[in-house]
Amino acid sequence: MRRWIGLTGLLLGLLLPVGCRGPMRPTPAAGETVPVVSQADQGTVVAEAVIEPARWVELRFDSGGRVAEVLVSPGDRVEAGDPLVRLDTAAMELALQKAEQEYLAQKAALDQQVAQAEIELEIRQQELEKARLQDPNADVAAAEARVKQLQMQLAKARAEDPTPNVITARVEYSRTQIALQDAQAEYNKALDRPWEPQEVRDGYAKALQQAQLNFEAAQARLQQALDAQRAHALSLSVLAAQVDEAKAQLNQAIATQQTYTVTLKITEAQVKAAQLQLDSLRSSGERVSEAEARLRQAEIAVEELKLDLQKAELQAPFAGTVVDVRVEVGEQVNPGQVVVVLATLDRLQARTTDLTELDVVRVREGQPAVVTVDALPDQEFAGVVRQIALQGQEYRGDVTYAVTVEFTDPEQAQALRWGMTAVVEIKTD
Repeated sequence: MRRWIGLTGLLLGLLLPVGCRGPMRPTPAAGETVPVVSQADQGTVVAEAVIEPARWVELRFDSGGRVAEVLVSPGDRVEAGDPLVRLDTAAMELALQKAEQEYLAQKAALDQQVAQAEIELEIRQQELEKARLQDPNADVAAAEARVKQLQMQLAKARAEDPTPNVITARVEYSRTQIALQDAQAEYNKALDRPWEPQEVRDGYAKALQQAQLNFEAAQARLQQALDAQRAHALSLSVLAAQVDEAKAQLNQAIATQQTYTVTLKITEAQVKAAQLQLDSLRSSGERVSEAEARLRQAEIAVEELKLDLQKAELQAPFAGTVVDVRVEVGEQVNPGQVVVVLATLDRLQARTTDLTELDVVRVREGQPAVVTVDALPDQEFAGVVRQIALQGQEYRGDVTYAVTVEFTDPEQAQALRWGMTAVVEIKTD
């Protein structure tokens, strides 16, 4: 990039006040075109540009030939896949017929080892039938049902937790134990009062006896509750183990089912292969390997000629407008020669040509832009930055980067033409 200044310019720059200095630019040589200067101090970047389609292509034939049909003219609108130009395919069609006859002849020559192929097919069919009879789907369904049943039993057992009964029994045990102790104390006191009637001491004795009976009954209920709790815990453990075992059996059944599915597919494929082998060997009087090789060569030749016939028709790779047709009917076309130019003239854009590395760093995708063209000086076309080139190009001694601006009003942009010179002003603030 040019970064020189003249001695006079340097002296003038030193004499100017610091606050009034602006960016120094080299004096252009005689006859040299000066690139557009960016207006960084105004929060914009300005660059020259060219109007072009968002997508365009020069279409060529891969192989040469004589043009038989030209189906489009400049200005025609086409859709993706529409035929544009066709070459003369008479010679290729004759070659295809010959190749197809050769293919049929090679196919008819295969008539060897038919009996062996029939035996192989029968064996494979028997293996397939046997495999189908061993379908493990029923085992998987049964294993799933058992897992669900045991899980329900385990959930029900967990819901029947005997812990509240144990707590109640413990409380009753403590209460009757205290009552027994109180009755014993009252009886002992009665024995120390010999002056009281015997009926009183007999009453305390009966109360003590009843308290003893109540305590023993509470003790028995507590033991029963504890036994039930231990039995419940053991039952939970057994059910959990049964659930784990059932899940393991289910996983094994699923694995067997998956293996069975693969085996069944392989066996079915073997049956199909044996059937194809039998079909391909009928009516053959030559060795199978040699006949198959010749058959395959003939098949390849047919496919190649069909592909050549497809390539003899030039089709539109995308929807667009035919810009140029460079051949006529009867003209000889060489491989790689440009035949049709196709572009999306309904989707134009502006691409900068002299945006330098000093300005591109301030440009971002999505920034608004205004485009003007020399041919329509009174109109402004609004747009937005859609793409910034990743690699720079040398242009007039500077490193420049192409920035693509997409028009926000496609209808207004229809007034533009491909190749018009333009100026792009990008708002960078």
